Amino acid sequence: MVLEFRSAEGKAERFPQFAQELLSLDCDLIITIGPEHAARAFRDRRSDVPVVFLAIDYDPLEKGIVQSLVRPGGNMTGVTALQKEIAVKRVEITKEILPAARHFLVLSDPYNAEQLQEVRKAAESKQARLTVVELAQPPHNYAAALETGRRAKVDALILLTSPVFADKRMDIFAAAANARLPIVGFATPEGVFPVGYSANVASMARRVAEIGVRILKGAKVADIPVEQAQEFDLQVNLKAAKTLGMKIPYSVLARATKLIE
Repeated sequence: MVLEFRSAEGKAERFPQFAQELLSLDCDLIITIGPEHAARAFRDRRSDVPVVFLAIDYDPLEKGIVQSLVRPGGNMTGVTALQKEIAVKRVEITKEILPAARHFLVLSDPYNAEQLQEVRKAAESKQARLTVVELAQPPHNYAAALETGRRAKVDALILLTSPVFADKRMDIFAAAANARLPIVGFATPEGVFPVGYSANVASMARRVAEIGVRILKGAKVADIPVEQAQEFDLQVNLKAAKTLGMKIPYSVLARATKLIE
């Protein structure tokens, strides 16, 4: 087996070039991980090479990557996490930890616009308001973004899912620690945030691999349903929480799938 790997390093405009490169290599199977731009780059080329996506931050049906979740058609299928619902859940968890909070900071980038829309609705339903800092091309100045939140007197930072934010999670936590700003983010391998909630990406990746094996053994891509994430992680890092002055209630601790002391 020969593996060809490409990383856009957070720059979505690089995916079309990578798609062309990989298609020219006559790959038997292509796996895209992360943002819709990766899957879209292959969809736009209308190749017959089977593509299995791990959709971290988009709905493949909503974005037109597949025709149907049950019968995707074409040459693409995969596994998806519905990030809009997950983002709303982070709002609920934040309110559970900080019931008196009424003002949240949200960092937004080109990867999470749909998540932001749902978070706005969720915050409004809980009589809370948002201060949104729009971040365009990386590298981002997270310290300046959190300073904007501090000046606006926000109660906490709710972090949306983004491949750029995932890559720079340590920088974001460092900026939050410096600003002494509570944060609820996504689950990470090392559990960097005081509280993180996400679909279990490892289990999603295993399903992507299993789907890939089925295709290499002769299964038709068009007939393989798109799967949704079945496992979710609620991480609590008590040391990080103490650093930010967050007291995690028992109701959250009891549901944690990973507790870091």
